[in-house]
Amino acid sequence: MNVRLKDKYHTFVSRLVKEKLYLNTYMTLTDNTHLEIENCQKILEYNDMYIKIKTSTLTLSIWGQNLKISDYNTDGIIVNGKFSSVEFE
Repeated sequence: MNVRLKDKYHTFVSRLVKEKLYLNTYMTLTDNTHLEIENCQKILEYNDMYIKIKTSTLTLSIWGQNLKISDYNTDGIIVNGKFSSVEFE
């Protein structure tokens, strides 16, 4: 199998596996006070004004006031507080 075809095959298979195994990042934002994030891998930084989270597909930065992570489990996390901005990297 030539190298280009092999790379295309691996890209296709990895995209298919992500979609079928639901490894994409899903977020639910309610007003500017409640954010649920699924498939969270790691909390990189955390204080009451800034939270930086690594998910399976992106890095998420949340700025605001009185930020708290109220639930951390294998499915994801819940962030509460008053959000002023949410950034995607």
